[in-house]
Amino acid sequence: MHNRLLSWLFFCAFAAVGPLCAQTPVPTAAAGGTPPPGKVLVAQVRGTAYMTLNGVRTALKVDDAVEQTAKINTERESSIVLVFSNGATTQLGDDTELVIDEFLQDPFGSTISVATLEEEPSRSNTRLSLNKGELIGKVAKLKHDRGSTFIVNTPVGAAGIRGTTFRIVFRPQGTGLAFFQLSTVEGNVNFLQGAGAPVPGAGNAPGTPGQPQGPGPQAPGAPDPNQGQGQGGGSGGGTPVVGGQEVVIQVSVNVSATGQVVVTSPPQVISSTMPISAAVQMQIVAQAQQIAVAVATTTFTAPPPAPPAGGGGNTPGNTPAPDGSGTTGTTGTTGTTGTNIVGSPLGTPGPTPTPSPNPNTTPPPPTTPLPRLTPGG
Repeated sequence: MHNRLLSWLFFCAFAAVGPLCAQTPVPTAAAGGTPPPGKVLVAQVRGTAYMTLNGVRTALKVDDAVEQTAKINTERESSIVLVFSNGATTQLGDDTELVIDEFLQDPFGSTISVATLEEEPSRSNTRLSLNKGELIGKVAKLKHDRGSTFIVNTPVGAAGIRGTTFRIVFRPQGTGLAFFQLSTVEGNVNFLQGAGAPVPGAGNAPGTPGQPQGPGPQAPGAPDPNQGQGQGGGSGGGTPVVGGQEVVIQVSVNVSATGQVVVTSPPQVISSTMPISAAVQMQIVAQAQQIAVAVATTTFTAPPPAPPAGGGGNTPGNTPAPDGSGTTGTTGTTGTTGTNIVGSPLGTPGPTPTPSPNPNTTPPPPTTPLPRLTPGG
């Protein structure tokens, strides 16, 4: 009799605790799996910038969210600052076109302030395509040992970014030529050359070494510019562009019927870099400081836990929560008679908390945009 009573008590305790354990949120991406989409916000707009997503064009303003696959364009004498939830910031100069091919990031556990980040809060994978124009970026130290990547594709080649401050310029000159410049102020960038523009929505053909990868999955045989970074390159090939160095290339280009700029002749092979001029370095540093001001108050709130499977309703025989909230469900599937307070795992789910508004609502004082670079400048 005594053993039977203990068995019954154990069964009741298990029945009460079981539903609570089943609703414990699990990580969205398992170790080594594909992270979910990260967050990208607009931190500053000067002049006019707009986003094209699924064929719909929208003017952008501060605090707007930018989705994956979106194309961002700036008009003449305009610029925009984008901030990523992994701590990366980018400024697009005037007459620039950038596509957010991919930005994925593992969930992070607390609210983060971009201004204080020295290392990304969780693993992330970023792939951008600079079709034309100028991009200045600052990337927090990435978790490369966990598979983090940050790649910027251009028609001339792909740049694999580590924690660094850099600028990439690709400007067709309207004469069948285009000027390309990659400058690293601090940190390290690995530049992988390749002739021909990446094809939107597709990777390279299998077995084509030396070609930059287009948006989409990494194709077999296409080296990743993030591999082999550091002095002397590595198995991934490419040219390391360390702090204080840059590469400058002039290529022949053509504009397709769809308006895409395509490199028509291979650029000269770059095997070494050159020092950045003092004037260019000062320009990039000054612009990076202005970007830092624009994102000084930007924060990202940790995403809420994923809802439990099955809608969270009570099942027949469930014991109400210890705090008295919720009653035993009568339908066994939806828990229609259950009531709940915010945070209780039983009964009808409480209202979803409203995320804190982004405090970065007032753009910083107007600043003078950088003058355009010209070949050799």
